[in-house]
Amino acid sequence: MKTVIAILKRIDTILTGILKWITVALFVALTLIVTANVLLRIFPFTSLHWTDEIVEMCFAGLVFYGAAGVWMAQGHFSVGNWIGKLVKNERAKNGYRLLVELITLGFAIILFRYSLDLTLRAREASSVFQIPKRIFYSCMPISSLIMVAYSLVFAVRCAIGTVNPEVLATLEPKE
Repeated sequence: MKTVIAILKRIDTILTGILKWITVALFVALTLIVTANVLLRIFPFTSLHWTDEIVEMCFAGLVFYGAAGVWMAQGHFSVGNWIGKLVKNERAKNGYRLLVELITLGFAIILFRYSLDLTLRAREASSVFQIPKRIFYSCMPISSLIMVAYSLVFAVRCAIGTVNPEVLATLEPKE
C-alpha cells in the first residue's frame, strides 16, 4: 500500500510541475505577444495579424490547465468550510465533504464529456496557420480528465473518512 501511495505522490508531483510550467510558459507567451502588439501600434513597421489565433490558443490553455492545477491543489474559490466547522463528528464531517466531492465530480464528468465531444466534432482550422481547432480545444478534455481523476481521489478519501476516520488520518500528508 505504501508503494502505491508513493507512486501516486510522485505522479502528483510530476503532473503539478507540468501544469505549473505550461501555465507559466503560456502566460509568458501572452505577455510577449501583447507587448509586441502594443509596441507595434506605437512603432508600426510590421503587422502581427497572426497573433489572434496564438493568443486564443494560449488563453484557452492558460485557463483550463490553470484550472486543473488549482483543482488538484483544492485551491478553487468556495464559500469556505463553514458547515464542516459546525459539525463536530468526524464521520459526519467526512460524509458532508463526500457529498460536496460527489457534486464536484459530477461537474467534472459533465465538463469532460461535453468538452471531449466538442473537441472530437471540431472540423475547422484557424485562418492563418491552419491549425486544427481540435488542438485549440484539446486543453478542455485533458484538464477536465485531470479534474475527474482528482475528484475521484478526493471522494475516496472522504468515503474512507466517513467509514473509518482513523484510517484517513494515516493517509493524510504530514506537514
